Amino acid sequence: MSIVSYQFRIYPNTSQRQSLIDHFGCARWVYNRYLSEAHDCYEATGKAMRRNDFIVRLVHLKKDYPWLKEVNSQSLQMAARNADRAFVNFFEKRAKRPRFKSKHTCRQSFQCPQHCKVLFPEIGTKGHIVLPKIGAVKAILHRRFNGTVKTVTVVREPSGKYYASVLVDNGLVALAPDIIDFEHTAGIDAGIKTAFTVVSQNGTEKIDSPSFLKKSSEQLKKQQKRLSRCKRTVTFKENEKGEKIKEVSVSKRYEKVRQELARTHERIRHRRKDWINQVTRRLVNDSQVTTYVIEDLNLKGMVKNHHLARAISDVGIGNFYRALRYKLEAAGKNLVVAGRWFPSSKLCPECGTKKESLTLRERQWSCAHCGHEHDRDEAAAKNLRHWVKLTEIEKHRYGRNGRALEREAIPF
Repeated sequence: MSIVSYQFRIYPNTSQRQSLIDHFGCARWVYNRYLSEAHDCYEATGKAMRRNDFIVRLVHLKKDYPWLKEVNSQSLQMAARNADRAFVNFFEKRAKRPRFKSKHTCRQSFQCPQHCKVLFPEIGTKGHIVLPKIGAVKAILHRRFNGTVKTVTVVREPSGKYYASVLVDNGLVALAPDIIDFEHTAGIDAGIKTAFTVVSQNGTEKIDSPSFLKKSSEQLKKQQKRLSRCKRTVTFKENEKGEKIKEVSVSKRYEKVRQELARTHERIRHRRKDWINQVTRRLVNDSQVTTYVIEDLNLKGMVKNHHLARAISDVGIGNFYRALRYKLEAAGKNLVVAGRWFPSSKLCPECGTKKESLTLRERQWSCAHCGHEHDRDEAAAKNLRHWVKLTEIEKHRYGRNGRALEREAIPF
């Protein structure tokens, strides 16, 4: 079984747009309700609340809150399942503690796991996506697929545009990965000015960063300055429990400028995503390479450097690796992740001698043992390519949980 996701732009009419807003609000309310009851249950009993018990109680909650009946019941159940999954990820230390969702957040979403259809356009007709309790929504179906529709996720972006992400089971059997061979292996080193350096048996390729955010920085600066001058009033009121509730009122001008700023950010995001898809597809289609080796980077720690955070985020290293991974799996190729503490930039790719005092400013360095001159990024990509030659014991010493033991050289 192979699961593939497709994203389409949808154009709801006025009544459908109101129905979508109701679904966003009800799904958000159920999600917050689950977080609140789960917290109270743990404080009272010391045990986690069972997800299925809450889903059963949704029937009784609809009697107290009749507006829950106006939306798809499966979407409400999915909101509860997502909240439960957020708690599981938190307790297993994969994510932070889940927080309440706000209606003031510009990005809203809900899921429809059943009774969804994708109607592709025929001659003289337009494409539609059929959603329960909403109907057939006009969509631009730019890609056709064969398979069973599993889940449809509807999203409203901050710019006001609506998208539908369709999860499809195409029924294809996953390809078995190729054998890892050093001759058909390439190393990929991530950088800033040079976004990625790829070294294979065919030579070295340097992929420069397009710097989409940097190119639009002046436009963003002007729009943010205009937004800061618009009227925005924040007041605090007390509810029945005596808790302070934050209320925000904005002017029409503020909302107009905010959408302009959101469209600019969305355009930058889409351009970066398109560039990543083009580069990863070209790498995957290389018939001479069946295995790519990348680094296990601590991206959250890297963006804490305020001097480099914007440049690192502008490259989109995490999204690049994510796209490369699923495309290689679909093509039956391999993606190997080198250990986090593997000193790829400090090792000489010719003799394996480690240069201890290598600063971030040094882009070129020479080996004190063999005298070879090295480009920092190119040497790191070569060392990553040599990762597949290391033994399992050596790979374990450069794992995520600890630094490697000191030694003079690594025999390649």
